[in-house]
Amino acid sequence: MVGWLIYSIQGVEKNKRYIQFYMDEGKLLDINIQLILAENLEFGVRNNKWFMTYKKEEIEYPDFAICRTIYPLLNRQLECMGIRVFNNSHIAEICNDKAKTYQYVAQLGIHMVDSDFCKYSVLKKKLETISKPTVIKAVAGHGGSQVFLLESVSTGVEHMKDEIYDKLKGSDVVLQPLTGSRHQDLRVYIIGNEIIAAVLRTAAKGFKSNFSLGGEVRTYDLSSDEIQLVKKIMNLFDIGMVGMDFIIGDNGELIFNEIEDVVGARMLYQCTDINLVRLYLNYMKSYIK
Repeated sequence: MVGWLIYSIQGVEKNKRYIQFYMDEGKLLDINIQLILAENLEFGVRNNKWFMTYKKEEIEYPDFAICRTIYPLLNRQLECMGIRVFNNSHIAEICNDKAKTYQYVAQLGIHMVDSDFCKYSVLKKKLETISKPTVIKAVAGHGGSQVFLLESVSTGVEHMKDEIYDKLKGSDVVLQPLTGSRHQDLRVYIIGNEIIAAVLRTAAKGFKSNFSLGGEVRTYDLSSDEIQLVKKIMNLFDIGMVGMDFIIGDNGELIFNEIEDVVGARMLYQCTDINLVRLYLNYMKSYIK
């Protein structure tokens, strides 16, 4: 069995050990994991048919592909060509856009932070109307990048508005009231229709709790009600592997925040001995069979 592990060139530089982990675990399961650089793929439609080449040459297609770069169009092309992709193009399209995620999940009527969707072209005008602490997120930001807190009464607030506008670099945004004085959030790791683990993150400073930004982490036992909430959201998607994130409210309640498609596992490995890659490869192998 052959599986493509698709990364961007930039992603390879950051994830060399993780990529090798996939390859080593694949060998143990009789899966040949091949690293594919997204920049070397050419694809589209020729002679009324989908096509794909690698380094400008024909390539034998895999049994499945793991897309570890954010490129929904590529996910969809692979699917059109009959290749099963993890995660699928629906998740790649919805979950890599915070505005689309909130819009889509809102059909469940679950507890979510109020969110205004704003195009970059009108953001400057929108920033002038903010009168309370507001979190501003780029719709496609990941790992806490391009997430800003604008405090309406802070010193130098006008300078902050200009700085936020510049750092967003043309991205559309969501604007949300600052929520949760605990500065904690919960990531739930999911493979297929199974909850694997939950990790509680607490901000070391400021309001961002991301592990990559120094947040403290520990495992968390979900209550039966919390499990039902997670499953309710899970049922909207055909999940390969994702991280589902919740803000911890002032009373300890879970407030839906977002879903990570290309989810990292560093903090899970920090807290547990769970072999997430092996579990994921086993899931994909059984799915394909």
